[in-house]
Amino acid sequence: MEFDFLIIGGGSAGAVLAARLSESGEHSVLLVEAGEDTPPEDTPADIDDTFPRSTLNPDYFWPGLQATVVAGQAPRPYPQARIMGGGSSIMGMFTLRGVPSDYERWVAAGATGLSWSEVVPYFRKVENDHDRNEASKGVYPIRRMPEKEWPAFVGAMQQAAASRGYPSVADINETPRDGFFAMPVSRDAEVRSTSARSYLTAQVRSGKNLTIMAATTVTRLQFEGTKVVGAQAIRQDQATTLRARRVIVSAGAIHSPAILLRSGIGDADELTRLGIPVVVDRQGVGRNLQNHGYQFYALTLPRVGRLAQHLRRFVVAGVRASSGLPGCPESDLLLFMLGRVSGRSFGTDIAMLGSALYSPFSQGAVTLASADPEVNPRVDFRMLSDPRDAGRMVMAARLAQSLLGDPVVASSYGEAYLLPSGMAVNQFNKSGLQGALLAASAKIALNAPGPVRRFAISRAMAGGKLLVKGGEEGAVSDAELLASMAPMGHPVGTCAMGRADDPRAVVDPAYRVYGVENLFVVDASIMPVIPSANTNLPTLMVAEHAADRILGKVGPFASKQGNTRRELNV
Repeated sequence: MEFDFLIIGGGSAGAVLAARLSESGEHSVLLVEAGEDTPPEDTPADIDDTFPRSTLNPDYFWPGLQATVVAGQAPRPYPQARIMGGGSSIMGMFTLRGVPSDYERWVAAGATGLSWSEVVPYFRKVENDHDRNEASKGVYPIRRMPEKEWPAFVGAMQQAAASRGYPSVADINETPRDGFFAMPVSRDAEVRSTSARSYLTAQVRSGKNLTIMAATTVTRLQFEGTKVVGAQAIRQDQATTLRARRVIVSAGAIHSPAILLRSGIGDADELTRLGIPVVVDRQGVGRNLQNHGYQFYALTLPRVGRLAQHLRRFVVAGVRASSGLPGCPESDLLLFMLGRVSGRSFGTDIAMLGSALYSPFSQGAVTLASADPEVNPRVDFRMLSDPRDAGRMVMAARLAQSLLGDPVVASSYGEAYLLPSGMAVNQFNKSGLQGALLAASAKIALNAPGPVRRFAISRAMAGGKLLVKGGEEGAVSDAELLASMAPMGHPVGTCAMGRADDPRAVVDPAYRVYGVENLFVVDASIMPVIPSANTNLPTLMVAEHAADRILGKVGPFASKQGNTRRELNV
């Protein structure tokens, strides 16, 4: 069977595309996902949980994937979702748009039609924001934690931020600026929002023109000359060929470029060395890789002022700030406050304060280690390679440290520890009997007298550094702060949208891959510049925008592409 559209990847973008391209009933759509399906009536409990327990499930991630964070370091495991809904099914649920300058930089790079004024209507098309005064008509539920539910340290942080000139902002998405804000979170009353739940509804799935094929891994695209006519895939250990008139790659910023490279679209010299026949020499494929770096401080909390035990919550609030350095955009720094670190009972005894650089300049690359599709691609972030980034990472961490030292904040916690690189929520959680024993031990230790508590924590957090005790700042160097940095799950840019004469660009403003016919890329990989936001909401917005452009509903290509079966040649 030949489909009108083949969508490779059922993640944040792919689920949106499958719903939008099939909703008219005019076009046959095949959605292929390498991971398992999560139908709305059978979504796993750990994905539905509003504490992001799903990030602890190895079955939801690509096995064996690694990444090099800073040049010269050894690769380390790097989680990337392999489950229907993609990142939206396993992320921390931050739901930020970014700031206007992000999208003006997109336009400057050649992504016409994606300026701030043009993307806001698409954000609103996605968002079903329950905290806005005006009716929100989107499909993706978003909520914020009410102040009355905040742990005491978050309210104290709000006061300390205000005293330093960071006012409270009621809706950081509608009013993007520096300030303190309750974090918008992708959840309904008690269920996580995912692109799979919100877009691949029972009604959408019942459409006869939509076919969903899970547990199917695409290995490479299939060509007739330079025209894409389908893809080769592995399903139930059997090779299969999928044919379609138009193919949309939505496998994310790591795997989308890998699919293109294995198919012969990329730097000709590199492809030739791997024995891959060159279809199109496009040097930008896999380049321009960007990500956010972050650090964590863990805070021990007194019994009074913790998050209520019954609340399955994670992130509570954030602070946007500007470094003010020459040539750096506004709101390039972010702090964020987590109210619990585990779904177990000890999880509310600890809080976390993260600091992050949200407008990095450093760029890395995704390359192939082998033409064999069973070999994971190389991921080299090259974080801090741009000289403008390290100083701003330190500025974000020092701002967090300054707020922790404020007397109002210092009185709301016991100790603060700078955590080692990569020590995050999954280090506080183990499964089975081992996890139960560790949780019980943690509960006892965290509620022990101060000296006992500090001794136990120093043993458990090997490499962690006591930063603040009773409001008194401990010594921590810039080098220690930078060594504690880890990459977020926000890779972008490896199939960047841009002008045809830009060697870095891979797709045009209609999401079409340069140099080939019938091939599109739609996911975070097309972002020419990383937004100052967790990338899930911008990816959903991009998918909504791309669906309209592919169907010819908007943009300069509308007259050429149309939205009828005849004009699509299907």
